[in-house]
Order: sequence, then C-alpha cells, then structure tokens
Amino acid sequence: MTTNGRYRSQYLDIDAQAGRFRVHRDAYRDAGVFSTEKQKILYRSWIILGHSSEIAKPGDFISRTVIDKDVILNRDRKGEVHAFFNSCLHRGPSVCRDRAGNRKTFVCPYHGWVYRDDGVLISTGSAESDACFPDGFCKGGTSLQAVPRLEEFAGFYFVCFDPDVESLTDFLADAADQLQMISDQSSEGLEVIRGCHEYEINGNYKLLCENSYDGYHLAPVHQSYIEYLMDVMRGTKINPSGVARSFGNGHACFETGIQAGRPVAQWIPSMGEGVREEIEAKREEVIGRLGEERGNLVCNTHRNMVIFPNSVINDQQSVLIRSILPLSHSRMLVRAWTMGPVDESEKLREIRPQNMLSFLGPGGFATPDDVAMLELAQRGYEATDLEWNDFSKGFGPEEKTARGGLDNYNNELQMRAYWLRWDQMMTA
Repeated sequence: MTTNGRYRSQYLDIDAQAGRFRVHRDAYRDAGVFSTEKQKILYRSWIILGHSSEIAKPGDFISRTVIDKDVILNRDRKGEVHAFFNSCLHRGPSVCRDRAGNRKTFVCPYHGWVYRDDGVLISTGSAESDACFPDGFCKGGTSLQAVPRLEEFAGFYFVCFDPDVESLTDFLADAADQLQMISDQSSEGLEVIRGCHEYEINGNYKLLCENSYDGYHLAPVHQSYIEYLMDVMRGTKINPSGVARSFGNGHACFETGIQAGRPVAQWIPSMGEGVREEIEAKREEVIGRLGEERGNLVCNTHRNMVIFPNSVINDQQSVLIRSILPLSHSRMLVRAWTMGPVDESEKLREIRPQNMLSFLGPGGFATPDDVAMLELAQRGYEATDLEWNDFSKGFGPEEKTARGGLDNYNNELQMRAYWLRWDQMMTA
C-alpha cells in the first residue's frame, strides 16, 4: 500500500502531497473509542500469551490476563498444549490462582469441581455429587472452555478471541521473520528467565506501543543513558541512529546499531572480561550457523518491535517481552519477562537480566523517563482542547507505509503503519 493521496476519517487526517499525517486525540482520550477498539481490534487480533519454554514439561502451566480475559496456557500429560478460559463452568471462579506451576488437575475452590489437565471435568467434588448430574457429565461431557484460537510460531504462543481470525502466519506477515531471528539467537533454543516486573502507567496503551519503537526521543529523553554508554565505552562516539521498518498488518520496528551490549553477541566493557571470550565465541557460532549477513544482524542490531496491536518485543540488551494490558482509555498495566538461550553459562545468565534492567527495568535508565513522558502526553490530551497529534516526520507521497517501508532515523514510518491498520479495523 502506498499512501500517496488524501484521506480523512474520524481518526486520521492524511495529505501525502502536503506531507501531513495526523491522528485525532480522541483515539487516546475517549472512553467510547476505547470500548469500540476492544471489540473491533483487541479481541480480533493475535496477542502473545507465552513461550514454549514456560510449558516445557507435561503438566506445566501459566495463567495470565490477555487484554481483560484470564487465560490458562498448559501442556497436558499427553504433551498437547491448550489455552482455556480460567473460569469454572459451575459458578465461575478461577480454577487456577497460581501464575505458573505443574499440576495434573485444576480444582475450583468454590465447590470442588475438578478438571483434568486436558480440560475435561472428572469430578464435581464427590461421588455423591457426581451422581446428581446427568450420565457422562463427568466422563468427557463437560470441559473447560477453550480460547477460540491458539497458535504457535518460533516458540511464541499467541491467542485470539475471534474464531474467524486469519492464521497467525498471515497475521504476522513479515514480522514472522523478526520472531524467527530472535529464536535463531541460539541453536539450543530460548527460554523465559524466571521473574517478572510489572507497573502501571496513567496513559493510553497505544502510547507505550508508539514509544517502544520511537528512536526520535532517545537523545532528548535518555541523555543520561547516552552519557553513561559513552563513559562505559571509554570515549567511543555513540550515534543514536537507526532505521524504521514496516512489516504489514500494523507491525513495525525500529532498528539501531548502537553499542549498548548484547549477550548474544556484542560485548562491552561493563560486562567484564570474564564473559568476553564466551560472547565472542557465541558470535562466531551464530554467524557460522546463519551466514555473515543474517548473523551480523542478529548479533549487532538492537530492535524494538510492536506486534500490532499491543505486544512489544524489545530485542536489545536482552530479549524483553512486554505484555500491555489496557485497563481503560487512560491507564495500562505492563508486564515484562526477559528471555535468554538455554545453553548460556551461569555467569552470562547473571549478566543478562542485569544488562536488561539497567535500561528497560522499572528503575532503569529508560523506563522511568518514558513513563513520565507518556503520562505528560496523556495529561496534554485530556486537559486541553487540541484535536490532533502529528506523525508527519519523513512522510511523503511515495512512502510504502503499510508494508515494506524502510527509512532512516528521521522518520515516523513505523507509527504511521500502526495507525493505518488501527484506522482500517476501526472504520471497517
């Protein structure tokens, strides 16, 4: 798609010849718009739920909230993977109140209904109680309700609440290759590292999506981090530049070659000499396995990617998965997990989360600054009468915004790709 003309909807104002691309602020501040987009966008898109490493063994499970729905992802005793709504069919309480673990059954705390790990009801609390229900009620006739769609790609499990949604690979479009590159960081596979940090932001969830792949704000907002890197790199010039890419269906990323350190596989002095040899050996292995071009891209490039509409993957100082839960039009909950190769050393595994937390952790160089900016933005939307946000930087009549676009640091291509998809689904 080439956005080369004029277009006006309730939410967008586009004039390619004039180089104008604007988004109406009601998309961030209107509760009615938020209610509509839940139905038209959030419930009808594929959302990251978890990773295969979290349910590696039969009986393993995780329980998480996706948008505003509680879901269990588990691997049953036969090795089959399921995604169930976390609600008893009797009176509705959650049948799983732990975030993760291993079990053969899920038991409702209210009346003792017992569900096998494949979701089948096997008891209503006692033999006497079972006898009061129709024949077969506890012999396969009743099961936990499955989420309408569950699919996996490159180890990542996605769910969707629309049974008629397109396949996951069609939905991911060119973003699928980006997920594959993350998986390619290790021939032994990746795993979610134990631990999660979460925090709330007084802002619309789309603000964090925009911010996550916005290279434009790095220098003015995170100047302290740039100064820190310059000190760590002992005078090496830090050039906060990069490129924006659009992958189709609203997915996009911002890539940069800034030397901030990557356990796979970019060593910097702050990591210590003790792991330098391991990181450099890993670099040689990745390049040997993937080839020079792709291997260098995996080892050197930091990328912040948004899987439309609310899944964020920060592949930089480590791999960080951010699950954004929209709580209202002006508030979100962010949950974040980090990942690493299953075969890395104990020392490197210790450095990995430290390296990630230094920038993207709740007390790191970036996150407090970002949260402050997003809350200031939300305040600006709600406390003024201004109507439009400007996303015109780098925009022109020949831009292939929706898919295949590639441009440099002086561009907001990735955000325009997001908003075109958002508007398309909202006005359908």
